[in-house]
Amino acid sequence: MNKTLWQYYVDKATEITDNALEDIKNLEQWKQERQQIKKEFFISMGLNSILEKSTSVIKTLGEFKGDGFIAKKIAYQILPDCWSSGHFYLPDPLPEKKLPAVLYACGHAGIGTHWYQKHAIMWARRGYACFVFETIIQSENTGWHHGLHTGKRLDWISLGYTAAGGELLNSIHALDVLCQMPEVDINRIGVTGISGGGAHSHFLAIADERIKTVATSAGISSIKSALGNRTMFQHCDCMYAHGNFQRDISEFSALIAPKPILYCFASHDNLFAVDEYKTLYSKVKRIYELYGCPEKCELFEYPGPHAYSDASIKKINEWFDRYVAEEQHPDVGLNNNDIIPEHIMSVFNGKSPEPNRLNLLPELLTVQRTRPLPKNEDEWEIIRTDTLKQLKTNVFHWLDRCNEKMEIRNIGKWDFEGRSFSRYRAENKGMEVYIEAYAPKITAETTIIALGDYGHNTTTLMKKIGESTKNCNQVLVESRACGRNAANIEHGNYCLYRAGALVGITPVMMWMNDLKYIVEFFRNILEYKTDIVLYGAGEAAGACLYYAIFDERISGVIIDDAPDTHAKGCYIPGILKEIDITEASGLIAPRMFGVVFPEILNLWVSKMHWGIRVYERLGIKNRYIMSHSTNIAITKVLSDI
Repeated sequence: MNKTLWQYYVDKATEITDNALEDIKNLEQWKQERQQIKKEFFISMGLNSILEKSTSVIKTLGEFKGDGFIAKKIAYQILPDCWSSGHFYLPDPLPEKKLPAVLYACGHAGIGTHWYQKHAIMWARRGYACFVFETIIQSENTGWHHGLHTGKRLDWISLGYTAAGGELLNSIHALDVLCQMPEVDINRIGVTGISGGGAHSHFLAIADERIKTVATSAGISSIKSALGNRTMFQHCDCMYAHGNFQRDISEFSALIAPKPILYCFASHDNLFAVDEYKTLYSKVKRIYELYGCPEKCELFEYPGPHAYSDASIKKINEWFDRYVAEEQHPDVGLNNNDIIPEHIMSVFNGKSPEPNRLNLLPELLTVQRTRPLPKNEDEWEIIRTDTLKQLKTNVFHWLDRCNEKMEIRNIGKWDFEGRSFSRYRAENKGMEVYIEAYAPKITAETTIIALGDYGHNTTTLMKKIGESTKNCNQVLVESRACGRNAANIEHGNYCLYRAGALVGITPVMMWMNDLKYIVEFFRNILEYKTDIVLYGAGEAAGACLYYAIFDERISGVIIDDAPDTHAKGCYIPGILKEIDITEASGLIAPRMFGVVFPEILNLWVSKMHWGIRVYERLGIKNRYIMSHSTNIAITKVLSDI
C-alpha cells in the first residue's frame, strides 16, 4: 500500500498497453469496434469538431531547381489565418503521366524542409512527386509542441489539445496540397517520415483514407514505455494523443489495416525500447492476419541510433514501389551533397502572411459547447438532463467503466471531546485513503464530507471546517496522493499531470471515483444517514463539484479556493470543450452551492456567468453563496439545507 501517484500512472499505462486488442477474436468483431475506436482517436487528438472544416487555401511563392528535380515553394492554410509551408518536388524532366506521390513529414529539425531536402530530392529522382512540409513549430511557423512537456501549458489537458492533434491537422492539409497538384495521381499517395515525422505520418495514415500506405521510422511510442521507461521526458507532446478512452497506440495503429504499414526502428535507439516496438508490431500484425494479409504489416529492425540507415531507406523505397507506385522505380539513394542553401529554399523569408494565428491553435481548436438558460423549472430539467448526458458521454465516461474499487475498514472508535471519533483506512489500487469521522452526541441532521487537496491532511481540514460544523457529522478525507501521502505536484513535478493526461485519469477524476465509495460507505452507517454536503479545497474542489453534479442525493456543495477556470487547475481531459467550472456550478441547482474565493477579482464574483444566472432564473439566487470566508460560506449553506 501507499503506492505513489507516479507508480499508479505507470501501472495504469502498463495495464492499457498489455490489454490492448487482446479481446479481439475475429474480423467481424474488429469491424464492429473499429468505427468507435476511430471516433475515439479523433477525440483523443482533439480534432472531433474540426474534421468537416477544410480550408486549404494554397499559394505558390516561387521555385528552385537542381540536378534531376524542380521544386515549388508552397504556403497553405490549416485554418483561416493559420499558415504553414512546404516544398513540392517533381522529377525534371517531368514524365507525361501522373505520378505516384510521397508526403514527407518532417522530424524535429530547426527548419525541417531544409534539413530533409535530400529525401525529397531522392523521391523526385526516383520518379515520384513529393511534398515535404514544416511542422507547426518549424521555420516561420509559430505553433508550439511543448505545452505539457514543459509544464507551461497544463491548460492543454482541459482544452483537450495536444500538439499531436495540431500536427495531424497540419498533415491533413498538407495532404490536401498534394492532392490538388495536377501532376499527382491521387490514388497513389504514401506518407513517411522519421522521429516526429514518423509519428505524424503514422497519425495521418490512421486519420485519412487518401493515404495508400505508410512507412513510419522511429516515431511511435506506447504509453507503457513512455511512463515505465520514462521516455516521455525525451519525447515532446506531438508524439502522443490524450488518453481520454484509455487506448493504446496499437489500437489506433490497427485502424490502418488492411492498408500496408511498414514500421522501421533502430535497435540502439535510446528513445524507443526494443520490446516496445516489437509489442506494437505483434499486436497490430494480428489484425492484419484477421484480414488475411499479414504481409502488409512488416517490422524492419536495423542496428544503429535514432536515425535512418542505408538499409532502412532502401527498404522504404522498395515498400513504396510495391504499395504506392505498384511498379519498380530507379534505385536512387540519398546524396548528402544535395544541399540547396536555406535562403533560396525559404518560403516566407522570415515573414509569414499576416495575420498568422498559428500560435493560437490550441484555442482555435477548442470550441466550448453552449447551452441555453432556463426560463422555468421544466426547462431547467431538460437542459440539465441533456448537459449531464453530454458530460457523461464526452468527458466522464471512465467513471462508469472504471474497475478501481475501494475497501474501507474501521481501525478504531472512541469517545473524544463529547463526540464519537472513528478512524478508517481504505485502499484503492494499492494507494492509501485515510479517513477520520466525528459524530456529535446529539443527533446530527447533516454530514459534511471534506476532501483535501495534496497539501491537506485531516488536521488542516478540521481547522478549515471545524468551527462552522460542530453540530454536524464530520468526515475528513485524505484521498489518494493527498495528505501524508501527498504527491509533489509542483516544483517541476508537473509531469504527473502529463502522465494523467496520457492515461486519461487526472487526479480530479481519481478522487471522484474515491468519493463514490466514501459517500456510499457513510450512507450505510446509522448515525451518518443524514443530508450529505461535500466540501472540497483546491484541486479537490473539482472532484466534489462534479461528483455532486452526478449524484443528486448530495444536498449541497462548498468549494474552497478553487480555480475560476479549468485552464488554471482542476484539470480534466477535454472538459473545456463541454463546460467550464463556473458554468458547471449551475448544474447543482436547485441545491445549495457555496464558493469561497480568496481573490477579489475572479470569475466567481461575476454576476454574468452561466452558473449564477441559472440560480437567478430559477428564483433561488439566495442558494448560491459566494464569500471570502470559509466559515461564512459553510454556515450559510448548512443553514438552508
